[in-house]
Amino acid sequence: MSSSPTRLSPADTAPVLAAVAEIADHAFGVAASIATTVERALAGRAAARRTDLAAVEPLVVPVLADLGQPVQGAGFVAAPGVLQDAEWWLEWFARDTEGRPQRLVTHSEPQAIGFYDYEHLPWFVVPRETGRQHVTGPYVDYLCTEEYTLTFTVPVLVEGRFCGVGGADVAVKNAEQALLPTLRASAHRIAVVNGFGRILSSNSGRHLCGDLLDGVAFDELPAGQRVGDLPLAVVALD
Repeated sequence: MSSSPTRLSPADTAPVLAAVAEIADHAFGVAASIATTVERALAGRAAARRTDLAAVEPLVVPVLADLGQPVQGAGFVAAPGVLQDAEWWLEWFARDTEGRPQRLVTHSEPQAIGFYDYEHLPWFVVPRETGRQHVTGPYVDYLCTEEYTLTFTVPVLVEGRFCGVGGADVAVKNAEQALLPTLRASAHRIAVVNGFGRILSSNSGRHLCGDLLDGVAFDELPAGQRVGDLPLAVVALD
């Protein structure tokens, strides 16, 4: 499979880019609100504890309870060593199979079976290393939903110190519902891909979420095909 990005005009890409940006803006807005809440809660505390994160739950639960918006999970992921009573910690909430917000329970001890080592995952590493927001995916989220997911994260900085990330998960199936009308309206076969050429969504039945497109030189794509500075873009499939 290959792509021909130069065949697309702004008229082809603009509606799709706007739909992707709307999803991203909403998810990043949730993540940023969480980050701000945590930064305020931890400011001035030399020995922060899990109880200092109490404000995250009442912020996140109403978002998840709104089934009309795409975020299906959200919360704060602490950098190792930030909390005195938990070396590793996810203050994270997600919808269960019936759509109800629930706290995510994970193994926070490195010696435990099933320990979730998130320190080297892109959604954690990129905000830590760059100080900027980032979207990871689509990838299969085996921790929460076992579905294709996009994770939007922003750094949490307390008095200049990186303390973790605020994040929001969007199920690809939810994103596709928002993207398909604009994709189907295009006169071309097109797809939304990530920085590695992996498909998020397309208007072709032969190009499904998770498929990897050959020949996508992401860094060479024109600005008119990219979603701002995010690793997401619209490419042609013809």
